[in-house]
Amino acid sequence: MTAPETAPQILYPLGDPIGSVALVQWAGDDKMIVNAARVSFGGDTKAPLNDRDERLIRYLLRHGHGSPFEHNLITFKIVCPIFVDRQLVRHRVGVSKNEISGRYVELAERNFTPASFRKQAPSNRQASVEDDGTLDQAAAARVWEEAWQHAYRAYQDLLALGVTREQARGVLPLSLYTESYYTFNLRSLLHFLELRDHAGAQWETRRYARALAELAEPLFPVTFREWRALRGG
Repeated sequence: MTAPETAPQILYPLGDPIGSVALVQWAGDDKMIVNAARVSFGGDTKAPLNDRDERLIRYLLRHGHGSPFEHNLITFKIVCPIFVDRQLVRHRVGVSKNEISGRYVELAERNFTPASFRKQAPSNRQASVEDDGTLDQAAAARVWEEAWQHAYRAYQDLLALGVTREQARGVLPLSLYTESYYTFNLRSLLHFLELRDHAGAQWETRRYARALAELAEPLFPVTFREWRALRGG
C-alpha cells in the first residue's frame, strides 16, 4: 500500500545520517480493526469509517480488547546501534524480525557516538540522568572513540588473518550499527510504544519508539488518536 502523501517515509532518530527508521509496507487500516471486532456477530461492512466506528475503536482500547488490532501489519527497516536493537528485540509477541548477519557479510564501519554523555541515575540502576556539569564530556568522547576504533581494527585484522566472519565479529562493539526488518501488528506496536516511549526507557530507544509512532500514526489515525487520549496526550 502507498502511504498518505503527508506521511514521512524515513526518519533519523539519533540525528546522524546512519541511524534510521523507514516505513517499508503495511496492510490494514482503522476500518479493518472495526470489522475484526464486529465479525463475531456478522456486523462487518465495506462502508467507510464513521463516527460509530470511531466510538467502537475507543471502546476497544479503553476496555483492553486487543485481538481486533492484530489483523494488520506494519514493516519497518530499522538501522540502530546494537545496544538499542537488543532492547527492541525483547518484544517478540506479535513482532517478526530479520537482521543483517555478520556470518554472511563483513559488517561496515558504522558506529554510533552520543552527542553527549549522561550520568548513572543515583536511585535507579537501569536509568540515566543528564550531566550536571561534573562529567568530562571531551574525555568520555575520546575514550568512546578510541574503544570502538580499536575494536573495529581488531575485527579487520582477524579477517585479514583468515579468521571466519562468524568468529571475528565477536570483538565488535555494541555501538556498531546493525539493520533489521521489523514487522509489527498494531497491538504489538502500541504495547511496544507504551514500554519504550516511557520516562524510564533509555533515551536512544525512546527516540526510535517515537520514530515508529510517527511513521505508523498516519496509517491508523483514529486508533492513535484514541490511544493517545487514553494515555493523557
